[in-house]
Amino acid sequence: MQISCLLCVYAIWLKVSPAVSESWNAEVPLTVNGLAGSCVVIPCLFKYPGAERKTSHFKGIWYMNSYETVFHTETSKISSTFQQRTSLLGDLGHRNCSLKINPLRSSDSGPFTFRIEIEDFDKFTFGHNKVSVSIKDSPDQPTLSISEEMSSGKKVTITCLVFHSCPSDPPKITWSHKGLTSSQSLKQTNGEWKIISSLSFTPSKSDHQKHLTCTAEFLGGKKSSSMETLKVKYAPENVAVVSDYSVVEGSDLNMTCTSESNPASHTYHWFTEGGTLLSEKHTFTLKNVSRHIGSIYCRAINTEGQADSRPIQLNVLFPPEFKVGSSCTVDITGVTCLCIVDSHPASEIKLWGADPSSELRRTHEEKHGSLTIVTLQGALGISDIVHCGATNSQGNYTLTLQVPYSLIHNIKVYISIAVVALIVIIIGLSVWITKQCRRNAPEVTPQPKMEVNATSLSEPQRKFKDVSPSCYGSQHVYGNMVSEGPYEEEYPYEYDNDYEATYANV
Repeated sequence: MQISCLLCVYAIWLKVSPAVSESWNAEVPLTVNGLAGSCVVIPCLFKYPGAERKTSHFKGIWYMNSYETVFHTETSKISSTFQQRTSLLGDLGHRNCSLKINPLRSSDSGPFTFRIEIEDFDKFTFGHNKVSVSIKDSPDQPTLSISEEMSSGKKVTITCLVFHSCPSDPPKITWSHKGLTSSQSLKQTNGEWKIISSLSFTPSKSDHQKHLTCTAEFLGGKKSSSMETLKVKYAPENVAVVSDYSVVEGSDLNMTCTSESNPASHTYHWFTEGGTLLSEKHTFTLKNVSRHIGSIYCRAINTEGQADSRPIQLNVLFPPEFKVGSSCTVDITGVTCLCIVDSHPASEIKLWGADPSSELRRTHEEKHGSLTIVTLQGALGISDIVHCGATNSQGNYTLTLQVPYSLIHNIKVYISIAVVALIVIIIGLSVWITKQCRRNAPEVTPQPKMEVNATSLSEPQRKFKDVSPSCYGSQHVYGNMVSEGPYEEEYPYEYDNDYEATYANV
């Protein structure tokens, strides 16, 4: 009989004990990391037997060291140390007993124990499921993840990872670089969470060696940052030729090609403005420089691309040189002398005649590139020769110009002959015209003689009433004269050829 009772009790223990041990249970981490001054959340889920029962009221209680009330559903029962600093994040009806402490103090290390009281059912303290809080005075630094290969113009994404224990108020993450940002929170073990913030942007040459900072600001105001230096690959930029630029004609000139690039340029090419390849070295020596070399530029090349410098025009220095066209000419207006000088730098030009101390005043001066043209205009006889002297930093030269005065004598002779010929032509033409007029005049018919009575006067007088000779007229010409006095005579007037007569009655 006793044996039967023992078996019954054992059977009941086997049936009830496992059920009881599995039904009252709390899922909490052993340790939670917390930041002093911020908040901490202790995650908690509990189980109780008969969960399918409909229960109207729960009381949740958290204790520290099993005697100080950290949280109570009835807030008046919360210890003054934790008043207004604790709350339940979860719904006890859904078996969530997570505790939030804000702000967390250095003394809130625990351990913490949860107790549940179910109205009209049961109550239970989960004394074997205690939680401790590891409190830090300062947050851990975020973890930056940057791709080692970053090229200018190619989009990149950088991540910043931050761990925390306050999912209700996660830290705010900011970036020192502009771009498109996004973030996500992931639950970890032991009540810890992590936020992954991403920054997407397109780097450029200006981002190379630039500091990129990710900053996390936690609830309570504490901050933590991580910084990395960006390494951006980019093609050569600001390619330039480094040289003295000024060089004496005929000498050698060293030139260096520089650029900004990452990685550094590994190849350099030198070209003339026309595209002729001169060299493939970083430093190039141009030998026997000529004033006609034109422009030169260099090209820098690296793994990311290439770029050219702007063409440079060398400052080639050379002494004065008189060009074709430097001469004196003479015409009836005077003397004109031209001095055309090619030099660099520009020359100082002086003009003088037989006396070097007496400088002739130039009329005009103009410049065209390296050419200087000086004009002298003067009256005839200023000088038989004109000296043109040109001086610059590279030397001085003098050109003697002969004034061709023999041309003036020839010009005068030609003018005299022309004047004489013109006079002869004018005289001959006048004679010819006169004769032609006389030949073409009509014949004059002799008229009968007419007598006019003359009255004797004290003093003879002749009056011409009408004399109107004409070369081309068709009428006869008569001259009537009245003579006062006892005089009366007939005077015939004959033409040179005697074929035409003109009578005058007196």
